[in-house]
Amino acid sequence: MPRIYPFRSNHLYLFGLVLLVCGLPVSFFLTSLSQFFLAASFFLEGNFVEKFRRYFRNKPALIITGILLLHVIGLAWTTDLTEGLKDIRIKLPLLILPVIIGGSEPVSKKNFQLVIGFFIAAVVTGTLISTAVLTGVIHREITDIREIFIFHVSHIRFALFICISFFSLLYFIFSNNGTQNLFLKFFFILVAVWLLVFLVIMESMTGIIITSVTGFCLLVYLASTVKNKFRKIILIVMVLAIPVSGFVFIRSIAKQYYITRDMPVDGNAKTPAGNAYTFDTSGNLRENGYLVWIYVCEKELREEWDSRSRFKYDSLDERHQPVKYTLVRFLASKGWKKDGEAVKNLSPGEVRSIEKGVANESYQHLSDFRSRVLKTIWEYEQFKDGGELNGHSVMQRFEFWKAACGIIAAHPFTGVGTGDMPAAYREQYVKMNSRLSEKFRLRAHNQYLSVAVALGFFSLAYFLFALVAPMIITQRYKDYFYMVFWTIAILSMVTEDTLETQTGATFFAFFSCLFLFRDKPDIGHKV
Repeated sequence: MPRIYPFRSNHLYLFGLVLLVCGLPVSFFLTSLSQFFLAASFFLEGNFVEKFRRYFRNKPALIITGILLLHVIGLAWTTDLTEGLKDIRIKLPLLILPVIIGGSEPVSKKNFQLVIGFFIAAVVTGTLISTAVLTGVIHREITDIREIFIFHVSHIRFALFICISFFSLLYFIFSNNGTQNLFLKFFFILVAVWLLVFLVIMESMTGIIITSVTGFCLLVYLASTVKNKFRKIILIVMVLAIPVSGFVFIRSIAKQYYITRDMPVDGNAKTPAGNAYTFDTSGNLRENGYLVWIYVCEKELREEWDSRSRFKYDSLDERHQPVKYTLVRFLASKGWKKDGEAVKNLSPGEVRSIEKGVANESYQHLSDFRSRVLKTIWEYEQFKDGGELNGHSVMQRFEFWKAACGIIAAHPFTGVGTGDMPAAYREQYVKMNSRLSEKFRLRAHNQYLSVAVALGFFSLAYFLFALVAPMIITQRYKDYFYMVFWTIAILSMVTEDTLETQTGATFFAFFSCLFLFRDKPDIGHKV
């Protein structure tokens, strides 16, 4: 079939790819629009019958599409068809992109680098916009570091985009196939360093862990293949340095958390106003080393706090935590007694921090990775002692996983169906008598568990097959870009439902196809 538009080559297809990578990090609308554009170009360029033939001969593309097909089959035993169809719509990129990219002519090296370059540029633009929000250049009231992302893309997805960009830059800097321009290399080094710095600024433990593990795997591979003894020794030292430095860093922070700064307990002590304190030394909850529930006078705290804040003492703060607990923890972190005098001595900025849900004076800076680690340790101690889980993103996941495992145990072979996951989780949390409030009773935040919950163990087996088989068939386990992406993707699925959002499904489907099907001369001419 002849082309039905006047261009000499498939420029529309290439433009669609660029549009997609520009949209992924910063615009949900652009991400969706680009896929419509790609679909239109697929037909407008003509030869679409041959393209479909090429797709159906492309086993990896069919395998990836099979993930969506499983969820379509799962509609057969779902009771909530509306929710099921919504899930299918979210996962449509698993069909659209394998058909278009798998059926189109492979992208040349030059255009592949162009697409990756635009993607990196879009990610860097996203980091600069977010930094402008954080620093107040773009005015926006924020109570959590995640709120600096104003383009409606999850901070966790954005961290994955940073990881892809960072390792792509490393390839262009150090590979023999990368740029030979020294000025450009230096610029790429600066951008790569900035991306790592921004991961710390955004306090992304997921991004930092995935970057570290991926870098560790790359160094192990290089150390096992390099023949020069001197280089091998350097690589081995670097391999050892990653886990050792991580351990030392976490240990130094943990030592700071577990340090004890006890003040003498006097059960007969009175507040400056002459009221009695209460003491609870049965628990070991501390803030900056100070016991929290000693020297507490709630009567004075309530009266003085209510006179200073519109968030009443017995209400919730902006993070939906009880104000009184946030206030007591904050005062404890300063090493103060919890009475009216202490509340009077709080600065207006500290009062505002407490209203925002900041429970420790050390946590007042929105971007502080050390504080993020301290919060995680605190969450763990709370979880271990059977305390509060709500709003604690790391420890909540254990409750999510527990709920998912309970559902899987009740429906091991077929799952609950594509559309019945929300109802199944609601029932399971009630059955568990979960400590999570209704607002925080979410899905598994683990893609492997999510597949098993919806479709059962047999479908989970296919999903795992679909993650491994394409790279074996295409021998892309030898390809730097695909293996970096693959490592990032499978790691992300441990703590996130990567395919349960349209951005996540697009991320997985697009980069799988782009890296699997590029530069394959046996599939016709290149772009």
